[in-house]
Amino acid sequence: MNQQWPRVAQLDRHSEPPRRLASIGFEGAAAGPETTAEVADLLRILSRRRRAILATLALFVVPALLYSFLATPLYTAVSQILVDPRDRQAVTNDMNASAVAPDGGVAQAESQVRVIESDTVLLRAIAEVGLEADPEFGSPPDGLARRLLSVLPGLSPAPRDATDSTSKARALRNLRRRLAVKRADKVFVIDIVFTATSPEKAARIVNAIAKAYLADQAEARFEAAKRASAELAGRLDTLRADVNAAETRLETFKAQHGLIASSGQLVGEQQLTDHNARLVAARNRIAETKSRLQSLREARGQILDPGATPEAIGSAVIERLRAQYAELTSREAELRTQLGPSHPAMVAIRTQRAEVQRLIGAETGRIIQAAEVEYRRAVENERLLAASLDRLQAQSVERGQANVQLRELEREVEASRSVYNTFLLRSREIGEQGRVDPTSARVITWARPPDERSWPLRLLIIGAALAGGLGGGAGLALTREYLRPTLLSRRQAESLLDAPVIATLVWPPALLGRAGRARAAFLLDSLLERREHGRGPASLGLLVSATEGDTADGRAVIELLADVAQMRGDRVLVVLARPGHGFLDVLRGEEGLERAGREDPGTGVMRIGIGEGRRLGRDAAERDGLRRALADIRRCFDLVLFEGGALSESPWHGPLAAAIDQHLAVARPGTTLQADLAELGKAADALRLPVSGALLLESRKGGR
Repeated sequence: MNQQWPRVAQLDRHSEPPRRLASIGFEGAAAGPETTAEVADLLRILSRRRRAILATLALFVVPALLYSFLATPLYTAVSQILVDPRDRQAVTNDMNASAVAPDGGVAQAESQVRVIESDTVLLRAIAEVGLEADPEFGSPPDGLARRLLSVLPGLSPAPRDATDSTSKARALRNLRRRLAVKRADKVFVIDIVFTATSPEKAARIVNAIAKAYLADQAEARFEAAKRASAELAGRLDTLRADVNAAETRLETFKAQHGLIASSGQLVGEQQLTDHNARLVAARNRIAETKSRLQSLREARGQILDPGATPEAIGSAVIERLRAQYAELTSREAELRTQLGPSHPAMVAIRTQRAEVQRLIGAETGRIIQAAEVEYRRAVENERLLAASLDRLQAQSVERGQANVQLRELEREVEASRSVYNTFLLRSREIGEQGRVDPTSARVITWARPPDERSWPLRLLIIGAALAGGLGGGAGLALTREYLRPTLLSRRQAESLLDAPVIATLVWPPALLGRAGRARAAFLLDSLLERREHGRGPASLGLLVSATEGDTADGRAVIELLADVAQMRGDRVLVVLARPGHGFLDVLRGEEGLERAGREDPGTGVMRIGIGEGRRLGRDAAERDGLRRALADIRRCFDLVLFEGGALSESPWHGPLAAAIDQHLAVARPGTTLQADLAELGKAADALRLPVSGALLLESRKGGR
């Protein structure tokens, strides 16, 4: 395409270049970076920084995988012991109380936890299992360092026998590290948990600790009983001496005062008691014999048959005579009806009956005489007993003070003997208690070799690594975003530039299809429509600027807009921000447009550099010449595209404000820093080229 380009008025080539604007603070510029973000913005941040997140995730997951598959597996065995605070009542007088306070059971169970963790129990378990010689616990392994020390002179390691205490301490320390003794709330069951590299070893050590605890409890009770028995035995000697001294004093006092005892009672007191009882019995005998004698005398003087008295009836002789008398009376009655009264048989019967009656009377008299003799004897016996009792009472009164002292000595002997017997019995009981274990602690679950390892838990470790990696990566991404916030959304772009977002294009340009080019054409139409509402020629002077990190995107947008405008038949001039002879030289009249620029033979798009920037428009005449030169160029093109680049770095567009109708800022969400975008807005305001609108470039797969 051959075309005559206009000549522009020559300007002052000795003008000084303007200063950089990067260090200048501008008042009234757009708002600074915005640190607030919405949920969608957070997702954009995480998506954009996915590489950093994945790298952080790899830093967590790879070591976790290596550790999960290469770490030495550990196995955990558990044994359970029930500690009942109420001990079994093996004997009645147990030296250990079986009853506990309402809150004492929990304290006792917690105390047993500490007992299991004590050195005494653990050292007993170590000795039983032989952990001192186990390389995993007590014995140091014969590694490379030990073998090297053995061959170096003067540095040979100590022999095994010399390191027994060290091995025991090392075994105890390693055992504690892998041991966990715990008790759940509100129960008296203690769990003994141990971890080892072998399931059989873990179970064996746990069971050894449980056995050691039970043995330690039994031994502790035996030792306590033994000490108590020894203390009581020492006290028994003193108590025995006290009893002997008290008994000696008692016997001496009895001998001095003639207080002889028989069957545990003094002879004098026993005689007094006996005489008193015998006197009472004698008086009762007198009353009884007197009453009998009186009744016999009264019966004898009566008309009644004497044989009818109770005493006569009770006599065997009278009983026999009465039987004969009754028989004779009966025969007399029989013979009276057959024989006469004078018959010899009747006379004989009457004679026999009279003789029997005489014998009964004689026997009755003898009984009365015997009763009188018995009565006199009872009276005499009572008199003698009363006299003897009076004599004994007199002697008892004389020995009263001695008896008081005697009873006091007896009480002392009894008290000493009681204390001695109590201590002796308790000593024997405690001695036997040492051989009986009344504790109710027992193992309710013996440990068995576990089937599955307890560590490393691969799923847990990998899951934690995934969570930590994702969380750490996301936190790192959000932190970096907070320290250097980037453009996240359309709203932030409008807030930072104080201008609307005109369009959004899919980027990079290679992904633009027909719809993308149509949107670019719509963008040109929108900018042209904005220009036509103002003053000036119908052509459009468009400044396309970008931040310092997005200058390549700004140049690509210019090429896209030039390509779209050329396809519509527009004449396009592209002013690129590159040094050398260029557009500013044309405006000063030092170069021709066709010589300084380069026309694309295929599309007809004219491209020219900005040229060397020396000060333009120093006075009014120069400014008028500049405006006329720009107007001449505008009449030759429908679209003039100016590459703004980083405005703070290239402030040459200030003098070209007359040729610029619209200012389009290009930004890429997720890449463009908010601070850079705000700086672009400040530079545009300082150059009096405020941003008319923004173009957002959304990255897609295949972008940078």
